[in-house]
Amino acid sequence: MSKRLKLVVLGGSSLATPLLLEGLARGGGRCPFDAVLYGRDEERLDLVRRVSDDLIGRQTGGDVRVSCEQNLAQAVRGADFIVNQMRIGGLEGRLFDETFPRAFGIPGEETVGPGGFSNTLRGVPVVLEACRQIEAHAPGAILLNLTNPSSLIQYAIRRYTRVNVLGTCDSPVALMNMISGLLGVLRQDLTFDLAGMHHFTWIVGVRQGRRDRLPDVLARADEMPKLGTDPDLIRLLGAIPSPYYRYLAHPDRILAMTEGRPARAQELMALQDRMLHDFRHWKPGQAIPALAQRGAVWYQEIVIPTLLALGEKQTVELVLSVDNAETLPWLPSEAIIEAPVLLHGGQAGKPRVAELPADIRSLVQRNAAYEMLAVQAVVERDRDLALRALLSNLMVRSYDQAKGLLDAVWPVPDKTAVRVVKRRGPKAR
Repeated sequence: MSKRLKLVVLGGSSLATPLLLEGLARGGGRCPFDAVLYGRDEERLDLVRRVSDDLIGRQTGGDVRVSCEQNLAQAVRGADFIVNQMRIGGLEGRLFDETFPRAFGIPGEETVGPGGFSNTLRGVPVVLEACRQIEAHAPGAILLNLTNPSSLIQYAIRRYTRVNVLGTCDSPVALMNMISGLLGVLRQDLTFDLAGMHHFTWIVGVRQGRRDRLPDVLARADEMPKLGTDPDLIRLLGAIPSPYYRYLAHPDRILAMTEGRPARAQELMALQDRMLHDFRHWKPGQAIPALAQRGAVWYQEIVIPTLLALGEKQTVELVLSVDNAETLPWLPSEAIIEAPVLLHGGQAGKPRVAELPADIRSLVQRNAAYEMLAVQAVVERDRDLALRALLSNLMVRSYDQAKGLLDAVWPVPDKTAVRVVKRRGPKAR
């Protein structure tokens, strides 16, 4: 009988969590999991557990047992895998991130731009504190990070702790699915060359066997409106950008399109209220309409495949965020990059290299400088570093803008704080 693997979900009271556990049971086979949901809200934890048990019971493939824990040290003790999906500050924090940049003429978003910096300021200290418990009680665990802004959180974990962390995001998968659908070819029959960083990845090669399909994709860029980037710009660059590139390429368009409309956080707040109502009035065997409406494509597209590949020691290539090391020699080795990574024997191997054009490389280099400065500023409580970080942010255009943004999220210099001594973790394997 296979060893039972302990999976801990930080932020396990998220009402979307049953979709993770249902998907794990549906996709599993050789790997039995003991899933521990960690959170602070006892009622929501119990609701999530009950719904999860019911959904798991309807599956025939996997073996997943679910329990709840409100003590972090006890939750992570002996864990094999940890999924970090904590939302620091809740949806109220996300609402702030999505709205305050507008006063400076910049679109708001929780992962990129000034909104992403605000999210980093809230999230990094809490995640690092959780990682201290992981270091003490589950030193061999692999952490899959979902908490945004993902690559900044991951960089903080790698620089200041010894926790082994991989970044997971469904955005590259959605991009590859979009292209394969456009070409009418199964995704597994295409090879994609891509590189970059979380929400800033570029596809620079699409091959079907020996046939180069990138020219076909570029010629039909008009048929990919979900990218939000002008098709002529895509063709000019000769590369397919992440949908988040639109925040850099067309900020004025985004501001105009979103003027007077509810922020995404407000839509999610309303949906969360409906979900909580449905969970409270749910009975075993019933469907939960709001849960289906919420969806959680990231679980099925990347989190579950990564967990099963690691747990079952599969050999498979997945797009993940990892240490750069020597992959992209024009970036610092400690930068976090997103690229195809070969998983083998329960470990992540070296990323597969893709060569980016010089102008795109320069954008990625600046983005890497921003992310590294931002994390160091937050951990070391250094406003000067924070201002330098914002000046490096690709969506910030001037010193006055950067200074105003910093004052909005970090208004009072903390002159009494003790600076944190830098402590590096080992390189990811």
